[in-house]
Amino acid sequence: MGRRMSIFPNSLTIGNMFFGFWSVLSSIEGNYIWGAYFVLLGGVCDALDGKVARLVKSTSDFGVEFDSLADIITFGMAPSILMYSLYKNVYIDKYPGLEDLKHLIIFFSFLPLMFTGIRLARFNTELVGHSKKFFSGLPSPAAAMTIISFVLFEFETYGSLKHFKWLTATSIIVSYLMISRIKYQGFPIMFKRKENFIKRNLKILSVILLIFVVVKFKMSLLFPLMLFFVLSGVVGSIIEKMKSEDKEIENETE
Repeated sequence: MGRRMSIFPNSLTIGNMFFGFWSVLSSIEGNYIWGAYFVLLGGVCDALDGKVARLVKSTSDFGVEFDSLADIITFGMAPSILMYSLYKNVYIDKYPGLEDLKHLIIFFSFLPLMFTGIRLARFNTELVGHSKKFFSGLPSPAAAMTIISFVLFEFETYGSLKHFKWLTATSIIVSYLMISRIKYQGFPIMFKRKENFIKRNLKILSVILLIFVVVKFKMSLLFPLMLFFVLSGVVGSIIEKMKSEDKEIENETE
């Protein structure tokens, strides 16, 4: 029964991979907005496949590996191609004298793909016995969403990507955070077999409200939300470190 039902989560994983592939094609063709949107759609599929797999009791090692392969396309390759296309077709065209920086541009564009690969490989090797209450390091979907939401924010605010230095800085920061040991809380799990009816529906309503707010205020709101999530882990790590240091001082004074 579990094998038969696995078609549902695997179909979502295929959807994730397909949207990542479509994002790459869109970026190459110069459709940068759609390139970003397709990463978002891939993220929706990725958020659901694991939940559905647990709901229908069809979790497997194959599903984990398949999901990682899809993720490296949608959250690694797609943002990297989007960045390179913007650098090459917008930044260099705007400043023709910077053509000599092509190799540097390739390097910065490669960072999301490289660190997503490292992140996913580490995550899979540490999957057994790993706490499900938090993620060790910034999840790769969140890193990709931060990059593409910055692109959407710039296009909605200025009509094009204006601050390439900030795009580069954003990419470097989230790439590092992916392989860091900073703890990030997971998003609420909406699908549980044993969960209070009211609590489940409150989760669903909160997600619907979030989607409505993002759509209402266009995509310009998504980048601040992602920035808040990224900084929450950093701030939480600092607070946790300060508390541990205070405990050590208290133990030494006793």
